[in-house]
Amino acid sequence: MGCLINDFEMDLDAEQQRLLARWAVKTAMVIEGVKQAKNGFYTPEERSAFRQTLVPPLQTAVWIGRCVQSNNLHGEARKLHVSNPTATNPLTDGCATTFVIGRLVLQVLSVKRKPDMMHGSLRLQVRSGPWEARLAQIWPVEKTRVHWPPPESFSDLDDGLRDLRRRFAVGISA
Repeated sequence: MGCLINDFEMDLDAEQQRLLARWAVKTAMVIEGVKQAKNGFYTPEERSAFRQTLVPPLQTAVWIGRCVQSNNLHGEARKLHVSNPTATNPLTDGCATTFVIGRLVLQVLSVKRKPDMMHGSLRLQVRSGPWEARLAQIWPVEKTRVHWPPPESFSDLDDGLRDLRRRFAVGISA
């Protein structure tokens, strides 16, 4: 992780992706856990299961990106409220946590489904942005190698980091 924070070019193999994703999910749970209890997302059971298995909760994804500036330290958890609570919408809740440490940007997204709708694809409201060029998914592990840094970077001198924090719109649609 130090290499990423300090901006050394490298490839992350599948095991490094898993380790970084575990750290990101643990940190997301901590950041989210300091919010008011009424806004809590991760349950005590999910936290305990993660502590025991080191496997992120179901319906969780993690991405990494790069920040142009090297002196950043930021963390924010945003609750995603379901705006379409219809019988066909499989989602009940969501949380997007974004944090920046030096040059490393991490984003963790976890959503919860209705118990009777655990299968099938999901469509989330995602604000448009240069996500493919600025982010690399590390969980679930989809590529045996992920190159660091991504082709493009975020900056706190423009709206890039703000837009990333708001990437997933408040409201989830089926």
